[in-house]
Amino acid sequence: MILSGEKLERPLEEVFDYVVVGSGAAGATAARILADTGRSLAVLEEGPAVDSREFSDLAYPSFKRLLRGMGCQTARGGGFMPVLQGRCLGGSTVVNSAIVWRLPEEVLADWSSEYGLGKALPPKELNENWDTIERELSVAPTPPEAWGEFNRLMDKARSTMRVSAGPTIRNVRGCRASARCLTGCPYGAKQSMAVSYLPYAEKKGAALVTGARVERVLWDGERAAGVAGSLEGPGRNFRVYARKAVILAASAIQTPGILRRSGLANPHLGEHFQAHPGCALIGIFDHEVGMWSGATQGYEADHHRSLGRFKVETISLPPELVLARFPGAGKRWAQSMAEATQAAIWAVQLRAWAEGSVRERLFGANIRFAPCPRDMVNLRRALRFTAEMLFAAGARAVLPGIYGLPERLLPGEASMLEAAPEDPSCYAMILSHLFGTARMSPRPAEGVVGPDFCVHGAERLYVIDSSVFPTNTGVNPQHPIMGIAMLAARRLAEGP
Repeated sequence: MILSGEKLERPLEEVFDYVVVGSGAAGATAARILADTGRSLAVLEEGPAVDSREFSDLAYPSFKRLLRGMGCQTARGGGFMPVLQGRCLGGSTVVNSAIVWRLPEEVLADWSSEYGLGKALPPKELNENWDTIERELSVAPTPPEAWGEFNRLMDKARSTMRVSAGPTIRNVRGCRASARCLTGCPYGAKQSMAVSYLPYAEKKGAALVTGARVERVLWDGERAAGVAGSLEGPGRNFRVYARKAVILAASAIQTPGILRRSGLANPHLGEHFQAHPGCALIGIFDHEVGMWSGATQGYEADHHRSLGRFKVETISLPPELVLARFPGAGKRWAQSMAEATQAAIWAVQLRAWAEGSVRERLFGANIRFAPCPRDMVNLRRALRFTAEMLFAAGARAVLPGIYGLPERLLPGEASMLEAAPEDPSCYAMILSHLFGTARMSPRPAEGVVGPDFCVHGAERLYVIDSSVFPTNTGVNPQHPIMGIAMLAARRLAEGP
């Protein structure tokens, strides 16, 4: 059952055993597990339910319907960096590229040794969960027939430079290579939560409530008794009560806000915000590349992932966004625009050291984040490596889009990227993959959430999204989030 808050004409007041806030990777995975218990379950989503047949190939209507703030939510501190989040049933899994990475062993080992989470996050159980998820969501490397030319070019660079790279591992079924992951897969091939775990939970009896913004937790003493918030439609508000548990899976941006509005006071709440800054280069080739035909992100280079703290990914953007990245104005911009069909965009995903914060303000979250000096050293190295790969693949020019550098770099000039400005505001960066604002710790003095996923100082209030991660991961986090959320949900299901 899907209840649309945009259409409900009366205030909603219901009682369930479990109430899950958020329908993305964490919330939907919890729903998939808890739905099998036979207990009643509600999943609350702030955004709308959007059928795959409604997805547009145009950026504006897609971003307006599917992204928080139409993609204009920003982090400030090191310039203005867009912070991309899905805001629809299925969350960011609807608009990401379905990339699958298990949590790297060195990251999990660090969480165990430095943060005392070895018993809370046992590798054996996590790997069993990832086995399950990979089987259920048809996880496999992107096949060559879905690459398209812009992905094939990175394979050529891999062969030429002899670096570690390969087809991206994704959760898809029957990919049509339409390059439309970022505006929603119109064929339902990408196994987002909207076409996989949420329908499963719904068939088992879960109520999926959309257009429902959770504002605060309701309390019975120190026990979480439910949540209250506002609806998009004329019903205006709701109260949903939980007999057994309230489970927050609203993201590293929204979860700390809900906790703070609910009266939680913890010095770590909203702190330790971490992310993966992304920065892209455009390669111009002498032949047709056609980045709008192929898997959106079908190939990646992880050669420097561990020691260099970055990896490089192919990416296809909607034409409007690609054209906005071309340099120049007037006639010069039009001349550059004519090269769009010969362009390939490859992006650096940086595992930043920097930490920021997430606070409340009148209209949305106040996100502060700035890459630190050693992040900028790594970023410039990463961009040089990316340019070298583009030239190795045959690019005749690379467009850096960095203030202080020439509009075009020619073969042999990749080293100029390491001499680029140190100021983050000189770069066109975005933030994705968000972590850490309600981090897990065995000790209340060092974190917000305990090893049992319960908020310190509260009862029956759990957080299972990436806000509990003590650091960022260096890899695309959907799979780690789902494996950890499955772990938390199984423990709740086994409880009294």
